[in-house]
Amino acid sequence: MVPNDDDRRSGKDRRGKDRRKSDENRRGGANRRGETRIKKRLPCEFVDGDKRVRGFVLDVSPKGLFVQTLKPIDLGGEIDVIFTLPESSQTIEIRACVVRSQRVPRHLATVATAGVGLKINVAPPEYFDFIASLSHLDEKPATAGDVTPASEQPEKPKPRKRRLPPRMPKPKPQARYRVYAKQTVGPRSRSLVLSATSRAHAESQAIEQIGSDWEIVEVKPA
Repeated sequence: MVPNDDDRRSGKDRRGKDRRKSDENRRGGANRRGETRIKKRLPCEFVDGDKRVRGFVLDVSPKGLFVQTLKPIDLGGEIDVIFTLPESSQTIEIRACVVRSQRVPRHLATVATAGVGLKINVAPPEYFDFIASLSHLDEKPATAGDVTPASEQPEKPKPRKRRLPPRMPKPKPQARYRVYAKQTVGPRSRSLVLSATSRAHAESQAIEQIGSDWEIVEVKPA
């Protein structure tokens, strides 16, 4: 049976609707995060299991942040991110969940950024104050041509009370340890002085720095 003109037109209409729906879905996916990230480069450390790894915070927002690191971390994993606020020199700790992982081969690390996108679970009030101060600095000052007459300005909504998450426990005090190590295969030996919360923590930091070709011989207070 040969389709008539009405059938052909209805088929085109259906294909047009399908294309429009697909475009809307793609646009919705692009805006899925629904929040503005503020670019801010801050050195940080994060604790993944029993390992403490150095990295960089590259952007922040009230709900999440991105940490640059070459260490692979599984999606859904929970880590503690520790960094110092640049203005107050106050160290804060954030508990966050890994929702996005961006892995890059080491030989491409200079042209692409490897790291993890994090969703904040618990953060101290000082973190949100820091975000508010950054948002204020990013605001563009109004010029004479941008001024809106008072009669046309919309009524400002009443500020809502912000519910802050519970405070994080204070980080454990650190002490200085001297770690002695020797090559697994070879005659060389060396020692490192590290700040850590315990002997085991100092040992894991030493292995992270010198690599798996070394073994720890002794750890003692420095």
